[in-house]
Amino acid sequence: MTLVPPLDAPRRFRQTVLDFRTLHLPRDVASALSEAFWHRHGAGRLQTIFDHWARIRFFGRFNKQTQAVHSLTDLQGDILVRYVEWLNVQRTAHGTPLGKATRSSTYTSLHKLLQWLVRCRPGLLGPIDWPINSFPWRNRDTRGPRAICASQLREILKACERDIAQLRLMRERGRQLRQAARTTGATYTSCPGALLDVIDDEFGGVLPSTTSLYRTHHHVFTYLVKHGGVDVIEPYLYPNGHGLFPYYLAVVLHTAGNSQAIAEMCVDCLQPIPLLDDRELLVWAKPRSNSVQRRSFRISDPFEPPALVREVIEWTQRLRSRVPIDQRNRLFIMKTTGGPTGATRVKFEGPLHRFITAHKLSPFSLGMLRPSALTALYRASGDLRAVKAMANHASISTTAGYVQGPQVAAQNRVRMAALQSALLGHVEFPADMGSSAPPATAPVAVPPPGTAVSMFGFSCKDPFSGVAPGTHRGSLCTNFLACLTCPNAIIPTDAPTLARLLHAREHLQAAAAHMHPARWAAIYAPQLRILDEDLIPRFPTRERAQAERLQTTLSPLLPLR
Repeated sequence: MTLVPPLDAPRRFRQTVLDFRTLHLPRDVASALSEAFWHRHGAGRLQTIFDHWARIRFFGRFNKQTQAVHSLTDLQGDILVRYVEWLNVQRTAHGTPLGKATRSSTYTSLHKLLQWLVRCRPGLLGPIDWPINSFPWRNRDTRGPRAICASQLREILKACERDIAQLRLMRERGRQLRQAARTTGATYTSCPGALLDVIDDEFGGVLPSTTSLYRTHHHVFTYLVKHGGVDVIEPYLYPNGHGLFPYYLAVVLHTAGNSQAIAEMCVDCLQPIPLLDDRELLVWAKPRSNSVQRRSFRISDPFEPPALVREVIEWTQRLRSRVPIDQRNRLFIMKTTGGPTGATRVKFEGPLHRFITAHKLSPFSLGMLRPSALTALYRASGDLRAVKAMANHASISTTAGYVQGPQVAAQNRVRMAALQSALLGHVEFPADMGSSAPPATAPVAVPPPGTAVSMFGFSCKDPFSGVAPGTHRGSLCTNFLACLTCPNAIIPTDAPTLARLLHAREHLQAAAAHMHPARWAAIYAPQLRILDEDLIPRFPTRERAQAERLQTTLSPLLPLR
């Protein structure tokens, strides 16, 4: 005979115990809420269960202070109104009021459980007069995370690449130490490379806890301390949170993905692209929207996600069989003081602060990275639909909420002013408002002989052919002096092209000193932004020195007006 535990019996998840009998609620209320809770959230993600449990605990604190609920019959509309008023005066541990989004989500968690009881356990609760619009204008008044400028995002990515380069050198040194020990026949008492082999042979490649190692393998513990200790030896074998963090952060920046979804990315996230041998798809799940996201990246770049993912898989191989079964398919797994485990966004908070301090960066949070990357893309392209496709949003209004900000608003005002000025230049006045003189015929531009070359070095067969949208034959192509914004531009990643782009960037920067600010911002600032934020960073680092030498041989460009 199988014994069924009570509905409000405690349940343990990892180190957390969820016990509704500790919520300072009457026994019948705790049992009813427990039943609704496990039916609604019991099959969900563990982090979702923890989030809802933390919100329900607020209701226990409310009843502990007010003693308003004595039984199920007290769960009426007036109690819910009192709960909303109580939430409105609560403060955080730092003394600041709870945000409207926090108050709303906390109330909603209880509201959904009561709705489940009304629907699925009829007669258990009496009729409830639900409060209407308890937290008005929640979305309007909730501020999103502060966006980081594109230059700071590049600085963070460069810091990740520096750390990754150092980690690669460290792991290569570990391989050299092993090879030297095997060649010379040295023992672990004198060579750290031999100690690494002993750890593989004795412990399956994963060191036990320091206490266990000291008690059962004291001789190994002694020479482990001699060769630098756990902090020096372990990174040769597998990563901890600090070693794994730059890989994780680089993938978040490259993908503009949700930080929690990237932390839970699966190990089989790379997929080939048919007919494109030089690129691979990075695929990961987005649990909040129950969808799959995809981005393609170059295989050859050592700091793009395909190379980073393969390194992480190789580095974490020893840990994979030691983590809980439900986490073995994770890409990011690490060794912590509690043992091997899968990564989460919370586990990267400590390495984040250490990373910021080590590289002397301006403070930022993981939640800022996705909206910042999407905002940078929108400022460079001006195409909200392209940003929506990259973010994998169902509604374009969600994308607009991500990219709204003072910098984007200022840029949009400049664009609108430029468009309005262009429109006014094409206004046709009635004949009786002008002079009686016959209108002058606009001269037709005559294409110059030969091939036309823009200031960026891109050639055009005939810029007067009228093939660009919004132009007609005989008029100069509107994109000719701004070939960077032309969708048909093909830019080879070689040193001569990079030299012309660097030459053009200096020319655009110099033009800002003598040109009217409004004209420069409307016409030339977008081109300079594309150069700085999109094109030049895409060139391989090895081409930079040769391009700077070629730049000195280029002819001066014509002045911009």
